[in-house]
Amino acid sequence: VCCRMMRPFNLNLFAVTALLGTLCVSGVSTSASASEELWLTDNFFTVSDSTISVTEKDGNFNVTIPPPLATYPYTVITSINDGLVQGCACQAPASSCSSSKASVPFTCTFTPSKRSRAGKGTSLHTTFSCVLTDAKALTQPLVTFKFPASSSGVTGLGIQFSPSPSSPPSSSLLFPPSTPVPLFVGEQGVGRGLEPLTSFMSKNFHGAGGTQYSTYAPSPVYTSVDVVSGSASACYLVSTEYASYNSSSFSVYSPSIAGGYVSSHDYYGVLETLTGDVTGRFGGVPTWVGKGAVVGMQGGSDVVKAKLSKLEAAGVPVAGLWLQDWAGKRVDSFGSRVLWNWELDTNFYPDWPSMLSEWSSRGVNVLAYINPCVSTRVGEFKPHARRDMFLEARDRGFLIRDAEGEPYVQSSASDEFQFGTVDLTMPDAREWYQAVVIECNLLCKCKRANKLYPPLTEYNGTLVCGMGGEGVGVKGYMADFGEYLPYDVTLSTGLSGATAHNDWPRRWSSLNSDALEAANAKDVLYFSRSGGLRSPEAGSHGGMFWVGDQNTAWDAHDGLESVLTAYLTAGSSGFTLTHSDVGGYTSLDIEKDGERHTLGRTEELVLRWMELSAVADCMFRSHEGNQADKQLQVWDSERLTNAFGFWATFHSLLWPLKERLIGEAKNKGYPLVRGMWYDHGADKFGMNGQFMLGTQLLMKPVFAPGVAKTELWLPRGSWVDVWTCEAVRVKEEGGRNHTVDSPVGRPAMFWDWDRKDSKGFAKKVWKGLGMLDGEGKVEACAERLKWRLPKVFGGKGEL
Repeated sequence: VCCRMMRPFNLNLFAVTALLGTLCVSGVSTSASASEELWLTDNFFTVSDSTISVTEKDGNFNVTIPPPLATYPYTVITSINDGLVQGCACQAPASSCSSSKASVPFTCTFTPSKRSRAGKGTSLHTTFSCVLTDAKALTQPLVTFKFPASSSGVTGLGIQFSPSPSSPPSSSLLFPPSTPVPLFVGEQGVGRGLEPLTSFMSKNFHGAGGTQYSTYAPSPVYTSVDVVSGSASACYLVSTEYASYNSSSFSVYSPSIAGGYVSSHDYYGVLETLTGDVTGRFGGVPTWVGKGAVVGMQGGSDVVKAKLSKLEAAGVPVAGLWLQDWAGKRVDSFGSRVLWNWELDTNFYPDWPSMLSEWSSRGVNVLAYINPCVSTRVGEFKPHARRDMFLEARDRGFLIRDAEGEPYVQSSASDEFQFGTVDLTMPDAREWYQAVVIECNLLCKCKRANKLYPPLTEYNGTLVCGMGGEGVGVKGYMADFGEYLPYDVTLSTGLSGATAHNDWPRRWSSLNSDALEAANAKDVLYFSRSGGLRSPEAGSHGGMFWVGDQNTAWDAHDGLESVLTAYLTAGSSGFTLTHSDVGGYTSLDIEKDGERHTLGRTEELVLRWMELSAVADCMFRSHEGNQADKQLQVWDSERLTNAFGFWATFHSLLWPLKERLIGEAKNKGYPLVRGMWYDHGADKFGMNGQFMLGTQLLMKPVFAPGVAKTELWLPRGSWVDVWTCEAVRVKEEGGRNHTVDSPVGRPAMFWDWDRKDSKGFAKKVWKGLGMLDGEGKVEACAERLKWRLPKVFGGKGEL
């Protein structure tokens, strides 16, 4: 009951009431014992007259936001009629919207709905859409929609790496109040707040250091939990212009804003409704991914074959080889780079068709690399090319254009490496890319491409799989980039760069997903780093994420420790399937003006990265890194190779569990990697540093060198150590801390023994590790494992 009620209106299950400038939206479920409410607080809709400038260089965006020209921070509601709310944003508290100079009129529409969960109550979902009805006096409208404040804090906002400014930044997943978080697709950065590295990279490389919140995949959605009742909620924004989050509010540079609010009795209910109604869901992962490691390699046929032979001789189960240089290479002042001309380089891989066919028969799948850009100077670096895709896309009118209507040419890492970008808003351009690049050159189904899009220049060579010919195609690929679209672009649809930029990753993912669906390529996957709110829906056929280019370092800003943070915020944003590059990607050795910075892999770092990835990742994949000839690789030492084989095996032993969880991700929107608050207490909302794989396996990874013991929190119940089979009974209502040995090769991991299915999964793992006796019982578990480890790792009782 609203005491000073002006006027009530019924909206299906919702009652909307105007109360002295406060809008109350109340939804009552069909059950008389349950009630959910959304209170849109005082001044829920505000406006600023602001400006924004966005420039780009080498994929790094410089965003300049000067102080606003005017602000309208007060909300006045003038009428409500069947979910239509009218009012104005004012410069000062007011009782009417009569002064046109001091107010900006708006209209908001609210639409309620509900989603039932079998046996688990009802989730309520309200969408809204607000628009300024007269914004002529504003230079650039910045509109803000304020949601109810959360007493427990919020997490999510896409793939984030360091939400909290606390020390270390990974100590909490919660975003601090009164701290703006930009939601803008861009390069992740090198350093991301770790000093002095970040300032050095930004100063010398066009802002390449990034910030605490720079990410390839921001998403305007956050979740929160009531620590008393356990109920949960999510708030989101569907607008795609430059946006930011701050203290339960979303702001967007646009005359309109749209989004919604979801509430449920528990966290699972929120995720199920959010992914079912808003973000969409990834469609799953091919079963071959669970057979072992996907190994990143490059260097041409002879080099790759030698590396594979070395791994197989050591007993490493190899599910796939990711060959990012399949299209060839080019060399400039920055170094050796993949040639962005998406067809096979027959000089580099002369036996590609027979290689793929032979490896496929052995269960070793090949993965490739593409992005939505096409590089210039193809004839200079690859005179034997069948297609020059930059010239072909240019002449067909398939590239994005600049203000003068010419192909928009950008650079990457050096001014010498120039490229154009395929216009993903143009249906003909999408069709050309799907047919020529994905269907023909990747999947080796070329009849349609050769008929509809013959090369613009005559080619007299032999057509082979990967370059215009039929055959056994690849089973996966990295669908890289998607974050480079400039603001001052001209697109075929007339859509502005400001509106299209944050939505570009979704368009890029949908191009790949649609191509695989059309080709009925159910056993083919692709993985992307850039993303946004509806990327899972766009990637429903074959898509998944990897969490970008981490530094080859331990730290929580941009190294190994940031990976778990990324997984947990991703899962809270609807991004259910994720993985990372084992060992990290970015290494460097740079000196400028007497200041030098170095980053590089160590053996211990790579080993600890393997541990996390084997448990948490939906695909266990390595990467040679940005300096492959200088970085430590998994085949460079007996210790690394044996450990890589062990953890690839461990990943495959966990696959029955992961496969079940991938099914839950597809059907319900639950992530594989889950925070402790999902099942073990709302008071743990935002807890970082340890996680659950589904509901069965708890892990606390090691994020520092030289660690031999780990303290973790165990919830109330029975827990069994993966390595020693020791049972730990926790009787305390709030759980308790527990310390275990965690030498390299034995990270802290416990099965939840109160869940019946955990025992079945545990025995499969133990059997695969040789830890069961002939009767299938755990026998002297620790001693048998100690005996087993030297055989696996070739040394002592540890890695």
